[in-house]
Amino acid sequence: MSNVTGRIIIGPTLRNRYKIPYMDNITVRVGCRLIQTKMVVLTNGKNGFMLSPELAQALYIKKGHKLRFRYDSEEGMIHLGPTVGILVNRISNQANPDPKSVQAELMYLLQLSKNLPGQFYVFTPKNINWERKTVQGYNYRHGSSEKGHWVASTYPLPDVVYDRIPTRRMESLRETREARTKLFALPYLKYFNPAFLNKWEVHQALSANPDLLPYMPETRVLDLAELEAMLEKYRVLFLKPCNGSLGRGIIYVRKKPNGQLYYISYPSGRERGPFQSARAILERTAAVRRGRAYLVQEGLDLAKYRGSAFDIRIIYQKNGLGQWQIGKKFARLAAGGSNITNLSSGGVFLTYSRLMRYLYRGETRKKKTHAIKELCKTVALTLERECEGVYGELGLDIGLGRNGIPYLIEVNSKPRKTTRGGKMGAVAGSFRRPLEFACYLAGFPKNKH
Repeated sequence: MSNVTGRIIIGPTLRNRYKIPYMDNITVRVGCRLIQTKMVVLTNGKNGFMLSPELAQALYIKKGHKLRFRYDSEEGMIHLGPTVGILVNRISNQANPDPKSVQAELMYLLQLSKNLPGQFYVFTPKNINWERKTVQGYNYRHGSSEKGHWVASTYPLPDVVYDRIPTRRMESLRETREARTKLFALPYLKYFNPAFLNKWEVHQALSANPDLLPYMPETRVLDLAELEAMLEKYRVLFLKPCNGSLGRGIIYVRKKPNGQLYYISYPSGRERGPFQSARAILERTAAVRRGRAYLVQEGLDLAKYRGSAFDIRIIYQKNGLGQWQIGKKFARLAAGGSNITNLSSGGVFLTYSRLMRYLYRGETRKKKTHAIKELCKTVALTLERECEGVYGELGLDIGLGRNGIPYLIEVNSKPRKTTRGGKMGAVAGSFRRPLEFACYLAGFPKNKH
């Protein structure tokens, strides 16, 4: 970085605001790319800053992108940004993508990013040039016909990576793991939503907070002894894969008054039984479990909506000031007779307000909503304290007991969101908020210049 490239011109008000010392040359950072340049401070006239074409080119700043300015006094450098990279495994280009697809999500995120200062792009591990600390990033350009196309351009590696790798399988690929390790090691890069959560590790982390214990179903690691013990205590149990998602691999077990056992595995949905022992249940479900680690969880006595099981999905997110808030909330109704509410397993969307109007009246409804908010906040703060990594959004599944208590059923670190459904303001907000949080992590909080 001994070579001096181009120059940056700074107005007097900007220099005084950040108390930038006078010097001939200064380092300018965009994302992970650092360039030494000549610094020119105007004595009067125009405020703000301007880059020479040579400097803008060396920093891979694209035309039309408005970057914010900050002075990092600890490092003694100017930081322009934010530069945010959205990490995926592959980039698809379908003409009419499903609103719940990764492609639709990426297109929507990039559309929303145009109203934010900074540079935003999508990239994959294969797109990274580690030696130059650059990346081939993609933006989506809508065409005159229905089908647009992805446009590639060279960017610096970002200030912040927003991990949207969509499945555990893709997350476990060698190229993904290696890229993530290298990105973590870069000195100026922040990374959030780094991995899918393991259900047992989440339970242990949350159990460290005694305030949460009354709101969590009893949960143990599945083996014969634990299954027998839980069947002695509870009439209904759920067996869940520790690293499962989308309701796949869940096994519903119920015990009749005469002691006979029945189970339903999902997504097949067929009931099998009767069985006389916990050992028989484990033997018959071995093909479903496929040697994977499982939990056995208490089946809660939950309220129902017109006879159907439901849960409440809360998209809980950090905003542009780094604060947790509810981004979106809705109910999911299980399909007729099912105990699984996942939309991918046949569950049906229901608005939160309609659900709560059915269950509660007036002041009681407000109290229940407040209790849910407090539970979400406690869960998020506890996970932050107990788990490694930075999380900018969580999907919390909450059940309402017949006793009125909200119960935390599950926590997901990479909640899937649809670009349609519900109020569009809430939909847009739930996609925009992680981008604003990325700006905050980069050092450019919302409404602060």
